[in-house]
Amino acid sequence: MKFISNIDRERFNQFTKNHPKSHFAQSYEWGQFKAMSPDWGFDAVGLEDENGDLVAAALVLLRYLPLIKRPFLYCPRGYVLDFGDTGLLRAFTTGMKSYAKKKKAIFIKIDPDLKYLDRDPQGQPLEGAHPRDGLLKSLALLGYRHQGFAQDFESTIQPRYTFRLDLSKEEGELLKGLHSKTRYNLKMAQKRGIEIIEGTREDLKIFGDIMSVTGNRNGFLTRPLSYFEEMYDTLNPVGKCKLYLARLNTKSALEAVEKELEAARQAVDQLKTQLAQDGLQDKKRQKLENKLAPEVKKTKNLSDQQKELEGLYEKHPDGVNMSGIITTYYGDKAWYLYGASDEVFREFMPNYLIQWQALSDAKEAGFDIYDFFGISGRTDEADPLHGLYRFKKGFGGEFTEFIGEFDLVISPLLYALWTKVLPAFKRYKKRLAKR
Repeated sequence: MKFISNIDRERFNQFTKNHPKSHFAQSYEWGQFKAMSPDWGFDAVGLEDENGDLVAAALVLLRYLPLIKRPFLYCPRGYVLDFGDTGLLRAFTTGMKSYAKKKKAIFIKIDPDLKYLDRDPQGQPLEGAHPRDGLLKSLALLGYRHQGFAQDFESTIQPRYTFRLDLSKEEGELLKGLHSKTRYNLKMAQKRGIEIIEGTREDLKIFGDIMSVTGNRNGFLTRPLSYFEEMYDTLNPVGKCKLYLARLNTKSALEAVEKELEAARQAVDQLKTQLAQDGLQDKKRQKLENKLAPEVKKTKNLSDQQKELEGLYEKHPDGVNMSGIITTYYGDKAWYLYGASDEVFREFMPNYLIQWQALSDAKEAGFDIYDFFGISGRTDEADPLHGLYRFKKGFGGEFTEFIGEFDLVISPLLYALWTKVLPAFKRYKKRLAKR
């Protein structure tokens, strides 16, 4: 077999998109997009059999490390091959080693799109499930160093945990698979006048503004607008990227709240009339009072919403942007890649409806899987990202744990310098600065 590089876009995509483990980060266009950054370069490599047909491939991202001034190679979501075929894996690894040496790379990093352990929606191992340690051993024998079982987002390039939804089910079955609270929130968004539109490139400015609000609220740095524009310009023209926006139709929302407020007031009046009747038994009175209290609270909340919506409608009669998401597509899968939400009427649940629209569109387009792209491996309520886990879990997908990252060391000395000496030196400098 022959290892080759600089594979042209059409040939590379034809092989990778039809592979069972296809991933958007293994598309030629993803390499082009990442290479727009001065920090990255890319190549499309593969392995040909004796007939000249591709039997394995990888998108290779090259990044030069600071101080060391030598690159490492990153193959997002691993190699595009059958990892169970040890002969093929060995041959491709041999080719990658030679390729890395020519590039003077320090190491190769992969994070295969391979499940490690089957788990239930709460993240607990399924009964009878076994970890796929055989693959860990196979990779170790070839020199790959497993980087552990990280549970957070910060320790890995790609998230190790996600929810994946099977889109081959009928729409009714998908709705039935939603958590009851998620179904309720969907209906809430629809009733409150939330509208979902597919955005244009010009709408990325709106998305960027909302993303800034999200970052400030949750305390994390956000990507610049140029990042999303470059992504859109590279992926959208070839059908690999969409922008969705959720807008509040202020007129419809105001009308809906006014209608609901009128119904709530009528309910309060009816309950008060019944309570005013003579000869009510204590049990009956208590029952009516128990019904009255939440209706009074509901009436107050709706009245407050009405006043706020009146002001919002006066300022924005054409509607208000509430949230946005960017989705991407490759092979048989769709991914929810980026999301942002404003503070405006978040209780109207626009984020639920926008996800439902995106996954419904993906299903209609023929994709088999909708990947919610990233949750924490810690599912307890104490985890800072528990809300994200709960939100994505509500759509009924499969809790998926990937096997993790592996480093294939090419230069042991420089690898040790990068992974051990430099981090220790940085920690030492921080301690000195505090004295």
